Amino acid sequence: MKTYIYIFIFLTLLGFSGCKKTLETAPKDSIASSQALTNLTGVSSLLNTVYSNLRGTGYYGQSFKINPDIMADNIYPIPGLNSNRLITNSINAPGAHMSLWGLYTSGINQANLVIQAVGNVAGSQADKNKILGQAYGLRALFYWDLVKLYGYNPQFIVNGFNKGVPLVLKPTATLADVAFPARNTVEEVYKQVETDLLAAENLLDNSAGNRYVTKTVAQAILSKVYLYWGKYTESATYADKAIAAAGSTFVTGAAYTSSFYADNNPEAIFNIVITSEQSNINESLQSYYAQFPADYSKRQDQAAFDNNSEPKVGYGDFTPTPELLALYENDDVRRGTITTGKKSNVTVNYVRKWVPTNGVNFLQNIPLLRISELYLIRAEANFRAGTAIGATAQSDLDKIRNRAGLTSVPVSIAAILKERRIELAFEGDRWFDLVRLGLDVPKSSALGSIAPIAYNTDYRILAPIPQSDLSVNPNLIKNPGY
Repeated sequence: MKTYIYIFIFLTLLGFSGCKKTLETAPKDSIASSQALTNLTGVSSLLNTVYSNLRGTGYYGQSFKINPDIMADNIYPIPGLNSNRLITNSINAPGAHMSLWGLYTSGINQANLVIQAVGNVAGSQADKNKILGQAYGLRALFYWDLVKLYGYNPQFIVNGFNKGVPLVLKPTATLADVAFPARNTVEEVYKQVETDLLAAENLLDNSAGNRYVTKTVAQAILSKVYLYWGKYTESATYADKAIAAAGSTFVTGAAYTSSFYADNNPEAIFNIVITSEQSNINESLQSYYAQFPADYSKRQDQAAFDNNSEPKVGYGDFTPTPELLALYENDDVRRGTITTGKKSNVTVNYVRKWVPTNGVNFLQNIPLLRISELYLIRAEANFRAGTAIGATAQSDLDKIRNRAGLTSVPVSIAAILKERRIELAFEGDRWFDLVRLGLDVPKSSALGSIAPIAYNTDYRILAPIPQSDLSVNPNLIKNPGY
């Protein structure tokens, strides 16, 4: 009985209670860690399982791509025509947030197992370096996403509360490994993320393509981490490295909208790959954003979207806010990612960045990073640092606007942030962009009179740590206000 109690504590401590959403779509290509640690093939298979965490509906497969827009002011539930999904998130109800605590038992522990095991199995050093570099890169991404949720931005700590998340850097494989870690500071977590990404950069090349963590992916993530951290010269330097390696070709004109229908978005630096084995079906990102003609051949057809008699699939619960729509200038090609359709005989605006592809429902790959964002990162970092690493902030801003069919405007932080909001709309950045700058999070007038979420005084800026974890770990303190 005592053993079972310890097992329960072990699983709860490391986030099992908080990981339901992350793990509720268990990937069919996953592998038990006990089967993976005896040879390089097994370790590589376990690495694939680490990747599979990204596809979960509680992570980039849905929640991390839609909640940052709905919890801020980019989208809202279509009044009277939604399926009641994420309603509490749209009004920032107490406790309604994103939850990634389950990464401790899944992605982070799996990455730690890979990092430990790869040095103990036979194989060439080159092959081991590729596996090790990817594991470091993924662990860094997991920790960075965790600290963004559960801790304040390192530049804007509120009331001295500098707690981030626990850093667990060794695998928990047996009961003897169980520990009760305290929360590290935000700064300590950022430093560990930086250490892992620098290690990944040194170990990797770019031969694997954009479905895996490569040198360029590590550099691109690091450029964004530095931007959040306020290390602007470093951010511009790493954005420049990633741009140089990835190339600068943009999709232009009408092809911009259709690029989001492709299995492999031509601007993608890093893709989360979705296949029939990993499809989230009706809980997919696409299903939440729009209803699509059941006939796949008509899914990219405007008339089919407008034809209410055409049988539809998907919930189509969310629509862009009036405030976001008002930002699009005349002739902006990015406005093509929003179209009209009918839901219950009511004309609504649908987001078309996530049209199902492959001729099968909801199997679209999800770009985690695009080349466009790297130019915006470099522009902002150079402007804030007063540098011109790789290019001037003005020329990078012009590149984004000119590709969209717009003329140049004088560079400023406001102009750059406006382009970020439009360029990255519906891709899961809005909440984090506001919070990283210590700004209040506005709410759309479409929701009624809801006050902004005040960065310095509202506890809802931070996500709640699961109560079950707080209960079993005396060293784990909760976030203020919960």
